[in-house]
Amino acid sequence: MFGFALDTGKDPEIISFIENVKNIEGSSFIVYKKIRLINVHNVSSIKYAIEKSLKTYENNGFIYILDQQKKIVSGTFISNIKIIKSKRNNITLCGMVWCQPKGYQKAWHMKVNNEIIEKDIWKTFKKNELQGWLVYALNSNECNIKKDNIKIELDGNLFHNVDSFFCALGEEVNGPGGYFGRNLYALDDCLRGDFGVKSISEFTWINHRRSKKLFKTQFIEIINIFEKYDVKVLLS
Repeated sequence: MFGFALDTGKDPEIISFIENVKNIEGSSFIVYKKIRLINVHNVSSIKYAIEKSLKTYENNGFIYILDQQKKIVSGTFISNIKIIKSKRNNITLCGMVWCQPKGYQKAWHMKVNNEIIEKDIWKTFKKNELQGWLVYALNSNECNIKKDNIKIELDGNLFHNVDSFFCALGEEVNGPGGYFGRNLYALDDCLRGDFGVKSISEFTWINHRRSKKLFKTQFIEIINIFEKYDVKVLLS
C-alpha cells in the first residue's frame, strides 16, 4: 500500500491511498520521469490537491510506502509534479524524482508483511535489486545495542559479487535484514563505531580465493578498510 501527500513543510497528510506505484525506482539519484499510480482510491482528491498547490506553494510531494496499519515507513520525494494522464483509477504523474534503487520497494513490502524473519532473504533478489535491499537495510536500521569486540565469519561461496558481500556482511553483524555498509565508503563509516558495533576484533573470510577472483581490486580494498580499524583478517 502507498499513500500520496503534498510537501507542505508540516506533518504529512495522506490525500489518497494507492494500491501500487510503477517506475518510481531508478539507478540515478535525481531524475525526471513518469510515475504510474495504480488503483488510486481517491483520484479526484489527488487531482484537486495538485492543481491547487500550483497556486499556493510549490507542487512538491511524497509517495509513501505504508505498513499494514497505513502508517508511513518510507517515502520518495517528487518535485514539480504534473498530472499528464488520468484514466479510471489510474494516474500518470511526471516530475523530478529522488529515486531509490530498484528493489527498495520490494524489500520494504516484505518488511511490512513480516517476511524478513530469517537471513538470506536477499538471495531472492535479482543482481540489479541488491542495492535496493541494502538501502532498505540502511533505512530500517534499528541497532540500539552496540556490540563490542565481536568476531565475524563469511563464506565466499555464499555470495557472488560485492553487493551480495555487503548483504551477507550486514546480516552477519546485525542479523536478518541487517546493515553494515553498502559500498566501500559506507563500510569505512560503519567501522568507525556506528551501526550496531563498537568494534570488530576478527574477520574470518572462508573461501576467500573465490571472492578475490570475483572482486578483483575491491577485494584488497575491503581487506585494507578492515585492517585500518585494527580488525584481524583471517583468510582461509
